[in-house]
Amino acid sequence: MRTVSLRLRVTVATLVVLALSLAGFAVAVTINYRSGLEQDLNKRLIGGGLALQRTAPSDLKQLTSSLALEGIVVRLGTGSGTVTKLGASEHDRPATVAPPARPGTVRSDGNLLVLEVPVDGSAAAGKPARGRPEVISTARLTASQSSVDSPVRQLIVVEVVAGLIVVALAALLLLLGLRTALSPLARVSRVAARIAAGDRGQRLNPDRPDTELGRMAASFDEMVGALADSVERANRSEAAMRGFLAAASHELRTPIAALHATVETLLREQPPRPERDALEAQLARESARLGTLVDDLLGLARLEGGDSLRREEVDLAEVAREVADDARTHQPDLEIDVSPGDDAIVTGDADALSRAVRNLVDNAVAATGGAGRLRVEVARTDADVVLRVRDDGPGVPSGQRERIFDEFVRLDGNGRPGAGLGLAIVRRIAEQHRGTVVCEDAEHGACFALRIPATIPATYGRDHRVTDPQIVETGALSWKRPQVKTSKGAG
Repeated sequence: MRTVSLRLRVTVATLVVLALSLAGFAVAVTINYRSGLEQDLNKRLIGGGLALQRTAPSDLKQLTSSLALEGIVVRLGTGSGTVTKLGASEHDRPATVAPPARPGTVRSDGNLLVLEVPVDGSAAAGKPARGRPEVISTARLTASQSSVDSPVRQLIVVEVVAGLIVVALAALLLLLGLRTALSPLARVSRVAARIAAGDRGQRLNPDRPDTELGRMAASFDEMVGALADSVERANRSEAAMRGFLAAASHELRTPIAALHATVETLLREQPPRPERDALEAQLARESARLGTLVDDLLGLARLEGGDSLRREEVDLAEVAREVADDARTHQPDLEIDVSPGDDAIVTGDADALSRAVRNLVDNAVAATGGAGRLRVEVARTDADVVLRVRDDGPGVPSGQRERIFDEFVRLDGNGRPGAGLGLAIVRRIAEQHRGTVVCEDAEHGACFALRIPATIPATYGRDHRVTDPQIVETGALSWKRPQVKTSKGAG
């Protein structure tokens, strides 16, 4: 990017435009002035010729003297071809007068303007040759064009000098004016330098944001504010990442150490069959725990990284039934009831929502110790689909109900397995679906409620089906706002 001084560029451009304008004006004035002088000289020549034709022979000498004062030289030609020269001596020409080609027309002859007119009468000057009067037949009037060129040259000199003075004064005034006009840009530079030095609270704060400079200043402030927010978020994210890595390394160290100790015991002691089976079972449990922890860490990292989620219609009631069936398979002693409800359609990522429901159910299973009662309820409200997971475990103290959604947080003394990532993953998935998850009050045990925006408006019941979905972009996830139409008789 070329960074020529803006003040210099504006000054040069303005002076060039001014100089061209002055030059054009001067050329027009000069041409008009010269044309006026030439027309005036032509008129004087023609006027002199008319006066000669109308003047009596006895008054010709006086008239030619008057014309000479105006720079017009008169030569009178006689019938014999000789000329009586009257007027200023600087225009002396050959003594023979050629017959006029076009009498009464001004023509150019070198640096002279010439007009020839017929004149009749007796000669008024000198004695006639051989005692006979001479008849004058032609008058030649000449005027030098120097009377036009000289004033024009003087005018050009005046115009050049005046133009240079005007341009110099304009340059001085421009430099002074631009210093004031560009002072807001200088302030922008100073504020930007202070912000770069670390003072991120600096702002331009325009008093009139509706002007060009005001809009620029407002945009600058918005940009700086956005950058400051980004820096703050980056700092918070970096601090959170450091804490996350520290906690993750600590959580990974425990199962890895247990695996290492179990493998060393098997290799070193070669225990007999019953003890060996127990160690192998412990090795399998620790491996599964480590695999679950790594899977949770990767899942949380993807959610924190803002991976895009698929957009598709998901039936939360069906998801709840599938998760409950899978939990019954692994926990035969646990009683699981499902109330699926109606119109539980949401738009989002089926795998992510299934994981969120599964984590809530696994958390409830861990709270009951694998032997108790668990209830999954799915209900439709005006704008949301709400999935609640209730258990008859020890419950969650009211002071801990927000904290348990942080990473690596487990309630003290509860003896539950896991690394404390399940509920954190549920909250991230809910937020990416523009939903929420909270721990609600419950008479017995704990109750977790997951709310996801519904796809179909609540005013439409089971007698409606979706046609022509319309994608609606909102926030981190986009969902479909379908158009619906009534299907009479639909089950």
